[in-house]
Amino acid sequence: MTCLKHALTVCLGATLAFAASVAAEPPAARDLGRLERSFWLNASLASPTLGYWGASFPRPRRPAGVEIANAARLLTRDAAANRLYLIYHHELPLDEACDVFLAWRKACPPEVELVPTLVLRMYDKKQTPAFTTDELASLCGFFKSRLQVRRVAVYDVYAKRDQGAGLAVLAKHFPSSLVRVGLQPGEPLAPPFVAAVADTWSGFCHGLTNDDWRSPGFGAGTLRKWVVARNNGVASVAWDLITVAWDYSATKRGEYPGYDDANKNQPLPAGRNCLAVTDILAAAAPGKLAGFSSDLLILQLNSASAAHDGAGGAFYETLKQGRGYDGFYAGPWREITAIYQTLRAGRPLPVK
Repeated sequence: MTCLKHALTVCLGATLAFAASVAAEPPAARDLGRLERSFWLNASLASPTLGYWGASFPRPRRPAGVEIANAARLLTRDAAANRLYLIYHHELPLDEACDVFLAWRKACPPEVELVPTLVLRMYDKKQTPAFTTDELASLCGFFKSRLQVRRVAVYDVYAKRDQGAGLAVLAKHFPSSLVRVGLQPGEPLAPPFVAAVADTWSGFCHGLTNDDWRSPGFGAGTLRKWVVARNNGVASVAWDLITVAWDYSATKRGEYPGYDDANKNQPLPAGRNCLAVTDILAAAAPGKLAGFSSDLLILQLNSASAAHDGAGGAFYETLKQGRGYDGFYAGPWREITAIYQTLRAGRPLPVK
């Protein structure tokens, strides 16, 4: 609780300086407690290799039921999530994956929505399909009959990729309820998708200090433009909150260094998520803001670097062990959980 209070104090200090420039809608006009507060992460709680980067990698260890229960408790109780996008890319056989999804459902409170999130094409050079159409049809049947989900999602951080024949299978089984996770800035949200979680990385990271971030041509203005542009669409969008920023040591004011290196990437500056949430709440049109999400896959991959927490201290390992993450990226992680807890209580962020 002390860490959460500290994170909210950081949010308050950063936001007070910014609030006067934001024509925010009065908090009473929004039902903040109903906003999406989600995370996306691998259902198997394993770093993505097999079925993600290709088919020649070893199969990961299936998580034990107690490990899933630990992760569910930390994410839904302590971190206040009301939705989890559980990524599956065929790293486990279908029958084992179904058991894993059922374990997540058992471990999560009934009010927490689980959204199976599939990688349809791998990230190898051939962009190999991760599933056959028959496998996807079987999965959809399981999701509907056993997991009883309302929607499924497709995960892809590359813009405008052809998702192949598998997308039609998902659309047939889940008409009007497909979500695109990882939608890129400027990428149109095309049918059959009806909602999205939007990537925000450069909009959040661009700026060494929060004053730099607010400067003309830096991240705050870019983020506002993205939100306003989505206001013109027909779909509601959840916006990604950030733990892992790029390497700030290579530039003077936190400009993009020209690379993404898990050994060098740094935590997002303190208060930045809180400022961004305030700005998004102000800029999003009614009915177009689904809420907020956060990418825990990137947190896993960067925390696992030997330069940061190493494999034993990586984020997924702390989830499985049931202990709070206090590693290299703990600052922004705690800030996000503080924001989620505040929204869960239906309270606006502390601005004046």
